[in-house]
Amino acid sequence: MKKALVFIIIVVIIGALAFVGYKTLHNEPLINPPDGNHSDEVIQEPTDAASRVRVEAVPVRIKTDNIDINNVYPNITSFTNKEFENSINKQIANSIAEYRNEISAMVDDQTPEVKLYKYVTTYTKNTWGNYLTLVVEQDYQTGGIRSNSWKDIYNIDVARERIIYLSDLFEATTDYQTAIITEITRQAAVKNYKLMGGDGITKLPSTQKFYIQDGKLIIYFDPAEVAATAYGALEFEMPFVLNSNGYFEVR
Repeated sequence: MKKALVFIIIVVIIGALAFVGYKTLHNEPLINPPDGNHSDEVIQEPTDAASRVRVEAVPVRIKTDNIDINNVYPNITSFTNKEFENSINKQIANSIAEYRNEISAMVDDQTPEVKLYKYVTTYTKNTWGNYLTLVVEQDYQTGGIRSNSWKDIYNIDVARERIIYLSDLFEATTDYQTAIITEITRQAAVKNYKLMGGDGITKLPSTQKFYIQDGKLIIYFDPAEVAATAYGALEFEMPFVLNSNGYFEVR
């Protein structure tokens, strides 16, 4: 009987030692630490989902006596919603192909060699939180007849995989238009810009161009859109704060 009792005690001790060894090996605490520092609490790291989106550069190069085309534009490859991904990629590619086709239609065997038709595109990828901004810069010159530079901007919420507009960046009750127009007017006055022939901006279109860079909202206007062509493209950085819910707060 005593031997059996001793045997049971030895088995229990061995089992306990094995359990302690297993926990130690797997770095699992045997006892929860004091309140305020629980090991089972999950610490949420700041997320930047947009930075993980894969974007490939698509190059197109055409060089002749009269044509100099050097296009580089973005192609998204990692969205779950492939229908949306294909739609965005097609929109970007088609908009650029349209200008290439226009140049091809202008140039023929009778085109003087002194006339150069040039079309260059580059792009940048901006990310902040769930917001992905693809800025496609365009430089289009048609034989000295027309020379244009502008930006096509695609803003995407990668969490919901959808295009976003300016109104999506603010709470529904926020009068963001008045705040933005007031700030643009203030900055233009400081820099002596004459907007809209002196009448000023009174309303922003639903498709107003903007981008998010380093957590800041930048309102963008193409050359001659709201001021004289001589001013070139205009950009206005808004003094708004992006909160934890992904909305800009007007202050």
